[in-house]
Amino acid sequence: MPVVRNTTNEVLDLVRADDGPPVVLVTGWAGSGRSTVLAEVRAVLRAEERVVTGVRLTRDGVPVGVHDDGSPPPRGNGHVPVPFGPAAGAHDDPAVARRAAAATAAWVTGRDAVVVVDDAQWMDADTVAVLEALAHRLTGTSVHYVCAIAMPGPEPLRAVGLPALERLRARGLVATVRVPGLDADQTAQVVRDTLGAVPTPELLTWVRGHSRGLTAVVAGAAETLRHTDRVRLVSGHAYLVPDAHAEPGPDTAAALQENVRRLGPRIWRTATVAAALQPAGSALPGLLATALETTAEDACDRLAELRATGILHRRSTGRWQFIVPLLGAGLRAALGPYERRVLATLVVRAVWDGRATLDRPALADLVVLAGRLLPADRAYDELIAAGSEAVPGVVPRREERWWAAAIELAGTAAERLRARYEFIRAAERAGDADASLAAIREMLDDETIPHPTRHALYPVLVLGLHSAGDTAELDAIATGPAPTLWEVDDATRAICQVIARALRGRWGAAYALLNLTRPHWSAEPTTREMGELIEWVGDLFAGRVPATDAPSVLDGEPTVLDPARIRYRAQWAIASLVAMGDVRGAREVVRRSGLAEAELVPQHRAVFALLEGRPEASELAQRAIADPGSHMFEIGRASFYQQFTGLMVVRGQLTAARQTIASARGEVPVLSHLLDMVEGVIDLGLGDLATATARVEGALDQARGESLLVGADLLLCLLVQIDVICEDFERARLRAGELDEVAAVLGTPRALLHASFGRAMAHADADETAECLRIARDTGQEFDGAQLGMRLARMGLVEADELLRIYAFYERIDAPLARYWTRTAMEISGVPVPGRSVTKAENERLLGQLLTEGLTNRQIAHVLGSSEKSVEGRLGRLFSRTGYRSRIELAAALLEGTYDH
Repeated sequence: MPVVRNTTNEVLDLVRADDGPPVVLVTGWAGSGRSTVLAEVRAVLRAEERVVTGVRLTRDGVPVGVHDDGSPPPRGNGHVPVPFGPAAGAHDDPAVARRAAAATAAWVTGRDAVVVVDDAQWMDADTVAVLEALAHRLTGTSVHYVCAIAMPGPEPLRAVGLPALERLRARGLVATVRVPGLDADQTAQVVRDTLGAVPTPELLTWVRGHSRGLTAVVAGAAETLRHTDRVRLVSGHAYLVPDAHAEPGPDTAAALQENVRRLGPRIWRTATVAAALQPAGSALPGLLATALETTAEDACDRLAELRATGILHRRSTGRWQFIVPLLGAGLRAALGPYERRVLATLVVRAVWDGRATLDRPALADLVVLAGRLLPADRAYDELIAAGSEAVPGVVPRREERWWAAAIELAGTAAERLRARYEFIRAAERAGDADASLAAIREMLDDETIPHPTRHALYPVLVLGLHSAGDTAELDAIATGPAPTLWEVDDATRAICQVIARALRGRWGAAYALLNLTRPHWSAEPTTREMGELIEWVGDLFAGRVPATDAPSVLDGEPTVLDPARIRYRAQWAIASLVAMGDVRGAREVVRRSGLAEAELVPQHRAVFALLEGRPEASELAQRAIADPGSHMFEIGRASFYQQFTGLMVVRGQLTAARQTIASARGEVPVLSHLLDMVEGVIDLGLGDLATATARVEGALDQARGESLLVGADLLLCLLVQIDVICEDFERARLRAGELDEVAAVLGTPRALLHASFGRAMAHADADETAECLRIARDTGQEFDGAQLGMRLARMGLVEADELLRIYAFYERIDAPLARYWTRTAMEISGVPVPGRSVTKAENERLLGQLLTEGLTNRQIAHVLGSSEKSVEGRLGRLFSRTGYRSRIELAAALLEGTYDH
C-alpha cells in the first residue's frame, strides 16, 4: 500500500540518519496501518542485519510479546531483557527513571538495537518517565525506539505523555511520523482491486466516508458493499445502489472490532450498545444508562473511555458519532437480533418523548427493527406516514421494508389490505420481482380480498412474471385461460392476455386480441385505462396515429388522473416516443406532466442524454443498467439498449456491445429488432456484409410480421448503406423509396431524417446530404445526425464545416473509433484534421481498445479500413515503444487503467 510504504520510508530515514532522534513516534487512528509500518520497518532493518527487538503494551501498560532478532544477551547478572516498560515510582522520582533508563540503555546500546514498540498509547506515567530519561541517555548512539501510538490516545498519555513528548521534541529527541488515511486515488485503487471494477465517484465517496480512508477498513468497506448487494458492476465500473436491503454483517470492519475487543469487556460492551443507540444523538448518555442498567455518571464515564480510545467522538452539536462509521455498523451487527430490537425501541421512544430527533425515514427504519416491541397502532402510523411522504422511486427499497413491517403491525383488515397493496407497489419500484410476485400470489389466495382489488392485481402479476423470467406461465396466459386466470372476469382476462402477448414479443397478436375483446376491457375503468394505453402504443408503432398526439395521453378528468396516474401515463408516452426517436416529443410530455428530470426512470434520463449526444450519456446509461428501479414492463427498454450499444460501437467497444445486447435480449422481447440493427452495424464494421444483410433483413421481416413500423427506418437506413458498399445502387434506391414511404406514414423527426439520408446515399446527392444534417440539427437528433453524417462523409458528400462539427461532436462524447472514421473521411476530402498532436496517442489507444475486445488482426483491419499487414506493423511499433510484450499484457494494462503511454 503506497501510504504504508511512504510512512515506512520516512521512519527508516530517521532511524538511519547519523543525527536522527532516538525516539520516533508512528501515530495514526486505529486501523490506519501503524502495526504494518512497524512490521515493514523491522523487516527492512533485519535485511540490513540490524538487531531489532519488539514489544507490545497491553491496555494495562504491561509489555508482552517480547521478541528479539539478535543473539541472546548474557544473563549472568539475572537481568531480564525487557527493552521497554514501567519502573515503579519513576514518574514521582526522576532518579528512579534515570536508573531504569541506564539499565535498559546499557543492554540495547551493547547490541546496537532498534526497539519497536506497538500500542505505545498504553504507556502509564512511570513508563513515560522511563522513556523520557531513556531518550536523553541514547542521544548520540545508533539505538532508536520506534513507538506506534493510536490516536487520540487514553487519558494517561494525554495528561502525562504529551507534556513529556513536547519536552523531548523541544530538544530534538523525538520525531513524529503520522500514518495518513488513504487519499482519493489510493482509496480508488484499493476498491478497484477488491471489486475488480472502477468505482464511481458516489461509491468512492461512500467508502471514504464510512472508512475514513483507514487502510484496514477500505477494502472491507468495498467487500461490505458487495456482500450486502449494494454494488452493481456494469462495463467495468462499480455503481452504488443507495438503499439496498441487506445490513452490514458482524464481520464488518473486523480488524477494528478486534482492536475494540482487546480493550476489554467493559469497552466492548459499551461500544456495541452505543453503536445501536447512536441515532439518539445527544440523548445517547441517558439511553446508554438505561440499556446497561447503570447510573448516568457511569454512562458518561463509559462514553469518555470510548472517546479516549479513539472509538467515538462528540460533535459540536452534541451528537455522538463513531470516528469510523463502518466500525459502528459492525459493532451494531455484533449484537444479538433481540437486543438490537430492544435498543431500537429505546431510541424510537426517545424520539416520541421528545428527547431525541430523527428524520422520518431514519425513524421508520428503527420502527421496522423494533417491530412489535412498540405499540402496534402508533408504529403502524409511523410507517404509513413514512411510506406516504416518500417520493416514489427515491428510496424504494426502504419503502419496501416499511410496508412489509406495516403489514405485520396492521390492526384491522383494511389497514392490512392497504399495507399489502402498497408493499407490492414498493417492491415493484425497487425492482424486487420475486417479493412482488410472492405478495401478489398471497393476496390472490386470500378469499377476503375484495374482487376489485383482486382484479387489479392480475395485470401486475403478469408484468411480474415477465420480470422474474417465468416464460412458461406467460406463454400459458398468452395462449389461453391459464390456471392463474380462472377466477377473473372477462375484462381482466383479456387485458392480461394482451399484456402477456406483448411481453413475449407478439405485438401483432396482442393488438388483434385487444380489438377483439374491446367490449370486455372497455367496460371496466381499470382495464379500460390499460387497454387504451396499449391501443395507443400499438397505433403509434404501426403509424396509425401521429406521434404529435402523445401529449393527449395525459388528458383526462382531474378526479381520475391523480399525480400517480399522470406519472404512469407519462412514462408510457415517453417510452413510446423514445422508441420512435422523437426526442422533442418526449421532452414535451415531460413538460406537460410536470415531471422533474430526477423523477424520470433512470433509463429515460439516460436515453435522453444518448439521443441528444450529451457527454454524460454513457455514465447515465451504465447507472440505469446498474440500478434500473422498477421491474415493470418498460416499452422503451429496447430503444435504450439500442442507443447505448450504438454509443459503445463508436467508442470501439464492439465485443462489449454484443455482450450487452445478448444480455438485453433476455429482458427485451418487445421491439427486439432494434437490437438487430446495432448487431448489423457491428457485422458491417467487421467486414461481414452477408451476415449484416441477413440479420437486418430478418429483423425487418419480423417487424413487418408484427405490423410494426417503429424501427423500420433504422433497419432500412442500414440496408441502403450496405447496398451502396456492395455497389448495388438500384436496390439502394428501392430501399430509399421504402424509407420515404415509412417517413410519410410515421412522420417522426427520426423517420424524416433517415429518409433524407437514404436519398442522399442512394443518389450520392450533396444537396440532400445538407438537408439531412439540417434536419438533425433542427430536431435535436445530435447523435443520429453525427452517425449519418459520418457515413455520408465517407462518400465525400459532407462539407468541411460539417465534418469539423461531426469531429468535435465525437470528441465531446469520447468516441475514438468514430473520430478515426471521421478523420479518414476528412483526409479523403482534403479537410485538415485539428489537434494532430493528440491524434497519434488517440490512434494508439484505439488500437489497444480493439485488442481488449478480443478482435483478430483481420477484424481490426476491417474496422480501421486498412490491411492486416498495416495492423501488424502498428502493433509491432506499439509493443516496441511501450514495452508490453503481448496483446494480453497491453489489453490487461488498458483494462486495469495502468496504460499511461
